[in-house]
Amino acid sequence: MTNVNFVNATLRLKYVTGYNEQNEPKFSTKTYRNVNGSHSTVDLVAVANAIASLSSYKLDSISKVETTDLS
Repeated sequence: MTNVNFVNATLRLKYVTGYNEQNEPKFSTKTYRNVNGSHSTVDLVAVANAIASLSSYKLDSISKVETTDLS
């Protein structure tokens, strides 16, 4: 039987920082490491939106990347 063990998670906020000559958006990403695996998606979105409200850039997307150990 395979065991799946949570190792860590990362929360990534992607911002629109401007536009190029072809009017395509330029992006910047801010990464927050060591996110606890027990937090719900609703909690993470609320925290991400609160952090993004402190920025002068528009929030484009929020992503959570999890690392697991398979044994």
